[in-house]
Amino acid sequence: MRRIIILFISIIVFITTAAALTSCYDAREISDLSYVTAVGVDRGVSDKWRLTMQLRSMSGEGNGSESGGGGGAGKSKYTTMTIEAPAFISAVELANTSLPRKVTFIHTRLLVFSEDFAKSGLLGEFIAPIVRFREFRRSMNIVVSKEPAEEFINNLKPTIGNTVVRDIEELLKQTEETGYLPSVTLYELYNGLKSAYRQPIAIAGAVNKGENFSEKGELWGNKFNISGDYYAGDVVKKGGNNIELLGCIVSDGDKMVGKLTGYETRMMMIVRGIFQKGTLVLRDPKKPELVFGALLKEVSHPKIKVGFEGEKPLIDLKINMHGDITAIQSRVNYESPEMLPILEKEVEKSLEEGIRRTIDKCKALDSDVFFFGTYAVRHFGTIEEWEKYNWNKHFKDAQVNVDVKFKIRRTGTQIMSAPIISKEGTE
Repeated sequence: MRRIIILFISIIVFITTAAALTSCYDAREISDLSYVTAVGVDRGVSDKWRLTMQLRSMSGEGNGSESGGGGGAGKSKYTTMTIEAPAFISAVELANTSLPRKVTFIHTRLLVFSEDFAKSGLLGEFIAPIVRFREFRRSMNIVVSKEPAEEFINNLKPTIGNTVVRDIEELLKQTEETGYLPSVTLYELYNGLKSAYRQPIAIAGAVNKGENFSEKGELWGNKFNISGDYYAGDVVKKGGNNIELLGCIVSDGDKMVGKLTGYETRMMMIVRGIFQKGTLVLRDPKKPELVFGALLKEVSHPKIKVGFEGEKPLIDLKINMHGDITAIQSRVNYESPEMLPILEKEVEKSLEEGIRRTIDKCKALDSDVFFFGTYAVRHFGTIEEWEKYNWNKHFKDAQVNVDVKFKIRRTGTQIMSAPIISKEGTE
């Protein structure tokens, strides 16, 4: 009897150990899969959807990682495939009929829609099924492209390094450095489409190949442009990455109704309390032909109060910011205690004007992208009362009072400015 028990236990231990040492039955090697880094969506001609996929596959041998560290790392190769199909999952299956490796979306970083598609009102119809697709991460970012999404994806190439994924991640991080573009994920877009408190936005993108750059012409002189006050694709530049992410698109439900420039997007992010830092360049109050710069940071979350006069919303917005002086072209000694308030007032005035301009623009578009609705709902006793009121319909009638306070904390690495002295004397 004892031998039978020992034999039985040995068999159980052997089976358990063997099972533990085996891999999952459906496990696949990295080289067996074709990874999609970005997906583009346009309206189709031969079928309802036109989907463009950028595919990356690892070729070569070795155990080195993508970011280095080991020798013999495989090289990343990219290709694009465009398919027209009646549904997203159909396009995936059709792609697998002509690719030697199974398509997977577990590392997809970007979902791109064309402006034409976003304005068609089909966004919700496309988004609803894909949020069920288990390979799509809801943390991937959403971009609406000025050009067809197919063209945008075709221009998505490594600029620094050899991986598109790393370039996308670093490009999207610029929201933390400039505030010129928001961070919008699939999760946030989907929730925005269903929300009775706000309207959804998405990152605005474009292909900029330098057509706006003029080699010759009349010199600029002392004219002034607000920094970042461009739509995606309009920045005057030459060289570098063709892909440009700047500003955001504004929607009414699942239909795009307008766009915000990079500057206006920064104002929107300040109001929402998600702005981290960025430099504001303004005319010098003493010498308007020159400019000064201030690095902005929010001291605390904006204070927002919403009341009602009948059905008209009354919104009080108070913003508290601080910052550093980053540049003074005029060499006026603004660093002195009696002169600092001059620059502070100039920044306060500019921010108030920029915020009012952005709010008025969104009111004209019937789109609350500032989350004011999350404060207004507190005045309603039930969800039914709130939904009957229809905040998104009444937002355009809102009266918004804006109050901005700004304090200069540091003057950079210089504590005093002085005029230039030449043989003609002091300027």
